[in-house]
Amino acid sequence: MQSAATNPEMIHVVCKADNRQHAVVSIPSVDQKLPSSSLRARPVLLALTSNNLSYARGGDLLHWWKTYPVPPNAPSPYNDQSLWGIVPAWGYATVTESNVPGISPDSLIWGYWPTSTSPTLLRLEPSEPAGHWVEVSSHRQQLMPIYNRYEQVSSDEEKELDERAWTALFQGMWVAGYLLSEYVFPDPGAREPVHPLGAASKLPWSSDDADLSSAVVVVLGASTKVARSFTWCLFDWPRASGPLGLVQFTSSPGVLQEVADREGWGEVSKAFAYTEIDQATGWIEGLQPTKVVIIDCGARDNVLSQICQNLQESAPRPYKTVILHVGSQQKVYTSEEVQEARAAMQSLGKIQYNTSGIQDTIIAREGAATYFGKVSRRWKGWLADRGSAIPDMRLVWGQGIEGENGIYGGWERLSNGEVRPEEGLSGSRARPEVMCPFYGIGIPPLGANHEGGPVRATAIIAQEGEELIFAVTNLSSEPSAGAGASTGLVEGSQCRIPLN
Repeated sequence: MQSAATNPEMIHVVCKADNRQHAVVSIPSVDQKLPSSSLRARPVLLALTSNNLSYARGGDLLHWWKTYPVPPNAPSPYNDQSLWGIVPAWGYATVTESNVPGISPDSLIWGYWPTSTSPTLLRLEPSEPAGHWVEVSSHRQQLMPIYNRYEQVSSDEEKELDERAWTALFQGMWVAGYLLSEYVFPDPGAREPVHPLGAASKLPWSSDDADLSSAVVVVLGASTKVARSFTWCLFDWPRASGPLGLVQFTSSPGVLQEVADREGWGEVSKAFAYTEIDQATGWIEGLQPTKVVIIDCGARDNVLSQICQNLQESAPRPYKTVILHVGSQQKVYTSEEVQEARAAMQSLGKIQYNTSGIQDTIIAREGAATYFGKVSRRWKGWLADRGSAIPDMRLVWGQGIEGENGIYGGWERLSNGEVRPEEGLSGSRARPEVMCPFYGIGIPPLGANHEGGPVRATAIIAQEGEELIFAVTNLSSEPSAGAGASTGLVEGSQCRIPLN
């Protein structure tokens, strides 16, 4: 039973055959009776990262397209669910209505949401620890369990908006790096290691496989979010328990080397540009490892094969080489490129990494309350330390699902490989009756050049009563395409925008 349509909502849809094709479409907002044990929640803060490209690329194989099918009342041709889909994103939503015991309207929920302004229907059952929930809708049961987990967070906590933005942007991938460091390659003697695919794979992963004491760890795509969280956790190890050396390949080696130096790892950790493969190979050889562990978080084309070839040709003795596939290059892959990537995984003997599989294994071993308690404590530590861990990242806020500064523009940049590792895209709304999505971009330091052009400003947004407040810092005299470019703002100024 449903009532007449009210104000229209907006959704961002992506072509399943060619992820570069996308659109923002309006759909009528229809009042429907809430099913039992259900709630509706409207997304308020979402993040776009390279992972979202993976959700689109693997949407059929891993069932991500089934999470939030395009509503049948969307305009043609976008209502054809075989051709178009909604790519989910991590972030927060506010409950608009609920009959789930323990979750009241206006509650704030963390989880996996559609890139949409529309209230989203969830069927939730309680999980552990308290405040954690599992989505049980039949159409979502083929998803990996991590994507059906939701957490109720206290909406009255006096958290700054930018902290929630960092959580939306980083936490999902931070967990991947944390598990890689703490459970796949754990500190010797700390705990039993977990295979990169998890126990469900039934594949062996011994203490010898996990031992890094005589290994050099090579991280490709070292400026990515998973890589940064992995190295942050690794730098917390007792130095004597760590690897012989750490090599980080990145387009921004200077920043990563500064972080390693500050953490006391400078002598055994070196950051190299992608053009410095020969120098890196020589440095690895000087450490005389017996094993090289390569963690591929999304290296550029042919970098991995070049490194493997260099190590094979120049090593005085054969190394045991372990290659983990954690992430892919930030781009839309053609079907031919997907086939080539799969063939390369087989020929190089790459091991696929699966965050959900590892998390499920640890929950089964330790219990959900113990596991999530550990994750929460370490995550809070990273949040407090983020200024030191990722000193080159800043948040800039734009507005709208539509247009260059909205979800549409964020996807445009992602799908064309224009978002640097230092950047992140997120969006929020101001209040239920006014949907104001924002996307936040982490930018290099003032005056640095990147593929999108020179960065000239950082704008921080807050809400006070019925107004949004923009406080502008690090603003140069030249206009830019970023936040505040057309407002005439000056350094240190504030701009108040009424919501009504």
